[in-house]
Amino acid sequence: MSDVKSKRGIFDRFLAWFDEAHVSQLTLATLVFGAFSLMLFWLTLKLNWLPDDLLPSRLTQENTGLFEALGGWALGFAGALVAIRIAGLATNIQQNDSIREEIAVLDTYVAKISELNSRITRATYDAKRACTAVLIEAVELYTPDHLKNIKPGTGWNAPAQMDKSVQQHLVEKLDLLIEVIEEASRDQAFRSLLNYCYKVEKKNNDVYMVSNSLHDYFARDEACQTMYEVVCKDKGFYDFIRELNESSKNLGVGINHLRSKNIYSYYRSDIVKLLALVNRDDVDMQYSDAAWLLLGILLLQNKDTDKNYNHGFLLISLILGSLPNEMLMKEYLLGQMNENAGDYTRSGKNRLSAEIDELSEQMYYLKETDLTEISNLFDICQRNREFLEVTARGEGLSKLATANMQDAKGGDSGTEDKQKLG
Repeated sequence: MSDVKSKRGIFDRFLAWFDEAHVSQLTLATLVFGAFSLMLFWLTLKLNWLPDDLLPSRLTQENTGLFEALGGWALGFAGALVAIRIAGLATNIQQNDSIREEIAVLDTYVAKISELNSRITRATYDAKRACTAVLIEAVELYTPDHLKNIKPGTGWNAPAQMDKSVQQHLVEKLDLLIEVIEEASRDQAFRSLLNYCYKVEKKNNDVYMVSNSLHDYFARDEACQTMYEVVCKDKGFYDFIRELNESSKNLGVGINHLRSKNIYSYYRSDIVKLLALVNRDDVDMQYSDAAWLLLGILLLQNKDTDKNYNHGFLLISLILGSLPNEMLMKEYLLGQMNENAGDYTRSGKNRLSAEIDELSEQMYYLKETDLTEISNLFDICQRNREFLEVTARGEGLSKLATANMQDAKGGDSGTEDKQKLG
């Protein structure tokens, strides 16, 4: 077995050497010329094609020019081999320089995508922590006994006086999150990498694009399952850039409300609902989980035909589950290399492929284990879709579904809250 591997290794090294662009051409031409001239010389001696004057019995000093010619041929052949070697070294040097430049460009590309992934992740979790602080303060403003009796859709009798610094911190973190997401969606390298998913067939691997609308999550079970696989199974990527473009009017609508109103006066019913979910024995939900839902409410809401849904939680979950990863980066860079396959020899392609593998492994992204918290919550919400219904008023939201909007639920809920606060 080892002999077979050894022979195979020698053969592969020979192919790699012979594949060198200029070396293979010069070597082949030299060998053909050498073999032809040697065969001609051998046949001349073997078949006595020499003139009678050059026969050994009649060979004189004047006829030694023949051997000088043969010596010149040998020197010329040796010179050709030296020239081939020099050409091979020059080709290798040129190719190595080209590969080093290519690797430097790819390293910058991977570093840029990793930085955008890191900034999106950090901004998202910072905003979620700010939402957690809001919920914790809400608990501190009211007695635990009162909170236990809260049911979804009911309000508090006592008015809430929230620390302004907490709400201001929340607004700053939401502003930063939207800024980072929009920056990534406008970045050409980031967009090109995600758009590459459209070129890959789903049946081949897990690098493919899901382009359903967020509205489809509540309208079609197939779309719901596909989005579930993106977040919870790490399969495929969601085209959140297209969704951002379609929802640009509503993105960050909660920030506009928080700049002019107290969060308890506008999102009071939703906060009550979230705290009630935390205190329910039949639902495995912590304050950190409820903070994700509150973040979604503040990030993006879209009007449906009769309900206002928490599209923001779906969006942020799909964004975190669709950040470019090692597999996508490797597929993309190898695809770019294959498009320029003629620029490199076999050994050059092997080296560049190894460098691509190494660069892809250095990329930062959220792995499936890093998304356990949000994927578990996504799973809970898929089984209990009423958790994604938003009771806050839908003022200022553009309609994505139909024109017959029934705002009784949103408006009535807000009116009821105002009466109770008064």
